Amino acid sequence: MARHSASPQSGNRTARRVVLIGAAIVAVLLVVGLVVSGLSRAGVAGFCGSEPRISIAAEPDIVDHVRALTDHADGCYAYEVAPVSSADMISRAVSAEALPDIWVPDSAVRLARMSQDVQIPFETVLNSLAATPVIIAARDTEVDLSTWSAALTAPGLMMGDPVRSGVADAPILAATSEVETMRAGPEALAASMAMLAQGQTARMEVPPAAQEMLARVVEEGGAAIVTERDAVLAQRAAPDAGLEVLAPDTGAVYLTYPLAVTTQDPTRRAEVTGAAEALRDATAADEVVAGLADDAFRTAFRAPLADGAGVGEVEALVVRDADRLHSTLQRWRLLSMPGRSLVLVDTSGSMGFGVAGTDRTRIQALVETAGAGLGQFPDDAELGLWAFGGAAGRDGLPYAEVAALQRLDSTTPGGTHRDALAGALTSLPSLVGGGTDLFRSVLDAYAMVRSGYDPNMVNSIIVISDGADDATSDLTEAEFSARLGELVDPARPVLVVTVSLLDDTGSGTLAEIARATGGSSHVARTPQEIVRVFAEAIGRRGAATP
Repeated sequence: MARHSASPQSGNRTARRVVLIGAAIVAVLLVVGLVVSGLSRAGVAGFCGSEPRISIAAEPDIVDHVRALTDHADGCYAYEVAPVSSADMISRAVSAEALPDIWVPDSAVRLARMSQDVQIPFETVLNSLAATPVIIAARDTEVDLSTWSAALTAPGLMMGDPVRSGVADAPILAATSEVETMRAGPEALAASMAMLAQGQTARMEVPPAAQEMLARVVEEGGAAIVTERDAVLAQRAAPDAGLEVLAPDTGAVYLTYPLAVTTQDPTRRAEVTGAAEALRDATAADEVVAGLADDAFRTAFRAPLADGAGVGEVEALVVRDADRLHSTLQRWRLLSMPGRSLVLVDTSGSMGFGVAGTDRTRIQALVETAGAGLGQFPDDAELGLWAFGGAAGRDGLPYAEVAALQRLDSTTPGGTHRDALAGALTSLPSLVGGGTDLFRSVLDAYAMVRSGYDPNMVNSIIVISDGADDATSDLTEAEFSARLGELVDPARPVLVVTVSLLDDTGSGTLAEIARATGGSSHVARTPQEIVRVFAEAIGRRGAATP
C-alpha cells in the first residue's frame, strides 16, 4: 500500500495560524511602542527616554521661581537654569556668544531691545510670570511725588545704570511716558535726567545693587530707585527702620518677567517652544503661586500685595512711541558721559549792579549759587574757570584764568581741585569792573578746550554773562562769527552753552554763539533760576535751541 503525505489543507491552516499570531504580536508591540513613546514625550508616570537639554537664563531676582517652574513642568526636558542679568545678556550679544534657549528678562522692553540687537525674532510664550512696580524707597527725605520728573530731582537719589538695568531705566521710561501723555514737560524730564546722570551713584563703574542702596537708606536716610518687591523685603527685615515705599501720583513702570524662546538654532525651535509651553502651564501650580507671593511679587495681573504691603494700586506707565523710547535712552548715554567744561564768568562793571529785592550784587548772587551747585558735579568731571571783563584782563587779554581745567578730585596743595575751584569763585567779586570783550574771550576759550579735546567726555564751554560785547574790540560780530565757524570741527565737537544772567539784553548774541556750536542758550532772571538753568543746559547739551 502506498504511503500518502499530509493533507495540504491542514498544513495551510497551521501556517496561517502562525502568521496571524505573529502579526498580532507585532501589532501589540507597535501599540506598546507608540504608547511608551507618547508617555516618554509627555513625561507621564516616569516614562522618559532621551531628555533634550534646555538652557534657561533668568533675571537673578526671579531665578528661584523659574527653577520651581521646572520642577512642576510636564514633559521630558532636562532644564538647566542660570541667573543671568540683562546686562550680561547684552554683553553676550555684543561678543556674539550663543544665547540661551529660553530667557526670562525683567521686562518686555528689555526683550524687544535684545531681539532688535541680535536681529532674531523672539517668541514670547508667556507675557508675564510675575510683576513688581519700580518705586522709590525713602527714609527721612522729602520727595516730590507729583510726577516722576519731579521725584527724580530728589537730592542724593540713588539708582543703578539705565543702560544695564531694567530697574534703573524704569523711572526714565516712567518720566518719558508722562511727557508722552502730557502730564509733564520735556524740559522737566531733561533737567531731572541731567541731575541723575551726573550724580555720584549713576557715574560709578559698578553702581550699587538694590540691597546696598536699601541698606544705605535704612542706615543713613535718603532715597533709592528699587522694585516694590525689594523694598518690601527690606521692610520685613527691618520693620522698625522707618523705610517708606513711595510711588508718584502718575503711576509706575512694572517689571513683568516675560518667558520667551530665544534659541538661535532653527532646527530646535519646535522642541524649545514645547519646553517653554510646559513651563508656562506650570505657572498655575499652587506651590509656584504661593512661592511668588511669599517673595513679595505681584501676580501677572498686578494686583496689590496682601495685607497692605507695598504701594497699593498703581497705574502702569508705558512708552508707546518706540522712537521716543530709543531717543530718551540715547540721551541718557550722552548725559552720563563725564563733562569737561570751561566756565566763563562775566566780571564786567554791570555785574556789580544790585539784584532787585536783595542786598546782593549780580556777581555775589552768582558766586553763592555756583558754589552750592558745585557739589552737584561728580568727581570725574573736569571744570575750569575764566573771568572775562575789563578788570579781570591780564597781559593784554580781556580775560584771566582763575582755576585750571582739570578733574575735581585731582589733588592740589590745598586739598582737591574742587576745593580750589570753590575758593576761586569767591575771588570773582573783586574782579568786577570795565567792559565785556565777549568775542575774544569765547574764541580763545574755544581754541583752548578744542586743543585738549577728550573723545570720552562731553567737551563744552559755559558762558555766563549779563550783556553783549560792549568793549572796544578788533572784531566785528560778523568777523567773530566767521572765526568761530572756522574753529568748529564736527569730528571734535565743543559745545557752547550760554546763560544770560538776570537780563536778556544780550541773549540774542549769546543764543547765536550757542547755535553755531550745537549748544544751547538759556536765560536766568533770578538767582534761584540759575540752578534750574544749569540742569536744563546739561540736559540739552548736544541739542541747539531752535
